[in-house]
Amino acid sequence: MNGLIRVFKELHANWQAMELLPEPYSKHKFKYWLDSVRCIRKFGALSDDYISMAFYAKTDEERAKYVTSGNKRLFYKKFYDNEAREVLAKKNLFSKRFSKYVTRAWLYTEDATPEQIREFIEKQGQVIVKPISSTWGIGVGVKTKDDIDAIIADVKKGNHYMIEEIIVNHPDVARVNPDSVNTLRVETCLDSKGGFHLLNVLFMVGSTKTIVSNCHSGGMMCHVDVKTGCIDNAGYNPKGIWYEVHPASGIKLRGYKLPYIDQLEDYIKGVCQVMPNARYVGWDVVITPKGFELIEGNFCPGQCTQVCDGVPKYEMLKSYL
Repeated sequence: MNGLIRVFKELHANWQAMELLPEPYSKHKFKYWLDSVRCIRKFGALSDDYISMAFYAKTDEERAKYVTSGNKRLFYKKFYDNEAREVLAKKNLFSKRFSKYVTRAWLYTEDATPEQIREFIEKQGQVIVKPISSTWGIGVGVKTKDDIDAIIADVKKGNHYMIEEIIVNHPDVARVNPDSVNTLRVETCLDSKGGFHLLNVLFMVGSTKTIVSNCHSGGMMCHVDVKTGCIDNAGYNPKGIWYEVHPASGIKLRGYKLPYIDQLEDYIKGVCQVMPNARYVGWDVVITPKGFELIEGNFCPGQCTQVCDGVPKYEMLKSYL
C-alpha cells in the first residue's frame, strides 16, 4: 500500500509540474506528462529535474548525460564514507570539523544549557537560527533577544538548533540583494587519485525579502566565470525562470563582478583537504568584507546547477569514481 501511495504522489507531482512548462510545450501538457513519467524510470529524473533541466526540450541521448535525482545514488554510495555523510548532514559536526574555515560564533542547543543559550543570544543581539539538519534554507530565520524564551521553551521540547552569529556580505555582494545573505555554491570533486576538480561556481542570491539565498526557497543562481570574477549568465530559478536583471535591486546580473574570486580556488582546495573522504561536495561560502566564510557542505549537490553552466556532469563524475 505504501508503495502505491508513493507512486501516486510522484505521478501527481509530475502532473502539477506541467504547470511550469513554457510555451509552446504548455499547450501539450498530457503529452509531456507521459514523457516525464517515462523519464522517472529511464533516467531517474523526478518532476523537479524534468522542469529545471528542461528535459521536455531534450532528446534521450541528451538526457542521459545529466545527473538526476535517481542516477546520483551511484555517487552517494561511491564518493563518501559513513563519517563524511554524517558530518555533511549535521551542521554542528560540520562546524566543528571545519573550524579553520567556520570562524563565526555558533552554539548547538543540545550541547548548551538554557543559561548558555540566553547568554549567547544576548551577546549577539541578533542571530541566525537553523534546524540542525535543514536543507534548502527551510526553517532558517533571524531571531533577537525577544525570542529567547520561545527558543528555550522549544529546545526543552526536544527540538534542537544551530544558533549562529549573523554574517555580513561584502558591500559589492550585498548590493545585488541586501535582504538576503548571498552566497557562492562551489562544487568540487576529488577523483580516485586525489586530484582536485572545480566543477562549478554559482552565485546564489535571494530574489525576495528573505534571509536565505537558496534557489529552492525563492532565490536564483548565476554562473560565475572564475577567470574574470564576473557573472556570465542570467540568474536562474529551478522553476524554469531566468532573470537578466535582479527583480528587487534592478542590477544587471550578467557581467556583474564579484570580489575575491581570484582567491577562491586556492581557498576551496584547502577546504577539500579537511575531509578528503567527502569527495563530491557543493560548498556554500559567503563573501564577507574580509574574505570568505564557509557555511556548509552539501553531498550530491543539486542537479539543477548543471543548467547554469550548460555542462551535463553524469559522465564526468563517473570518470572520477
